[in-house]
Amino acid sequence: MPLITRLFIKSGLIYFLISLTFGVAMHIDELALAGMSPIFWHALMVGWITQIIIGVSTWMFPGRIKEESFRNQKWEWIAFAGLNLGLPIRFIAEPMASAFEPDLWSYLLMLSAILQFIGILSYVAGIWPRVQSKQQRRRQRAKASS
Repeated sequence: MPLITRLFIKSGLIYFLISLTFGVAMHIDELALAGMSPIFWHALMVGWITQIIIGVSTWMFPGRIKEESFRNQKWEWIAFAGLNLGLPIRFIAEPMASAFEPDLWSYLLMLSAILQFIGILSYVAGIWPRVQSKQQRRRQRAKASS
């Protein structure tokens, strides 16, 4: 299993634990942690589910170049960086934007959204060529061998 796949899956599991912790805490003290709902949902949907899907799909779809170099998996690494930089920024900026002066925190929320968007676009750019029919793969192999 490639390193990037393992990192996506392990990061997804960490975000699953974070979302579970926020979910339990929100149910224990609903009033004090009411503003944490967006963090819970982002940790759950983007952190856990999205990263598990990305990790498994980059592993399962054929077409990966045999050498596991950074250059050969650049889109996956960009996706990993975008998601895993964007989410913690959101976790910090989200509660601060509602508690304090929103200007700085709004910019950080925007930065978080941009990083996550770049991460998802990079994933699509990396996985798109892998999603092909058997006939297309046969043609590619035939071209490569001749």
